[in-house]
Amino acid sequence: MINEEEAIKILRKHIPSDEVFGKILAHVQKVKEIALRIGKKVPGADLELIRIGSLLHDIGRYKSGLGKEGIKHGIYGAEIIRKEGLPEAVALIAERHIGAGITKKEILEKKLPLQPKDYVPVSKEEKIIAHADNLVFGHEERPFSAVVERYSKELPGKVKDFIALKDEVEAWMKNSGRS
Repeated sequence: MINEEEAIKILRKHIPSDEVFGKILAHVQKVKEIALRIGKKVPGADLELIRIGSLLHDIGRYKSGLGKEGIKHGIYGAEIIRKEGLPEAVALIAERHIGAGITKKEILEKKLPLQPKDYVPVSKEEKIIAHADNLVFGHEERPFSAVVERYSKELPGKVKDFIALKDEVEAWMKNSGRS
């Protein structure tokens, strides 16, 4: 596994704009901080995978932009990570971190511009990072109630998925005795 410095160099390589790089770096650093805080309380969580996966989860954001293509940033990120020769587990974090996940059924029903398959976090590390990412607006951590409020407006049918993801991650922390 690469270290943090190498991950940031890879992130920089794929985000040529200084302004965009600064914003994305601030965001992923905050996601990393939260994900590691959670991961330390979850038995069996791979903290190095969380560290590097958090830093690279939005590496595809520059390519996708924020418009209609923005939903593809996880897929673009996974492609970049694979081309960089990093572990598949890191690529899957990028590919599956969008919100609380996107199912094949949702892609087909909503005609989303994605290859029809499930993009849903599976591993503990994927779920921890997806949850941490949901708590960060820009580069600031927000309470989960703000996440619910935001997505109640933006994606009302998905709020239950955000809550289920949070509940699962919190259950792991509670069961560890380290919460």
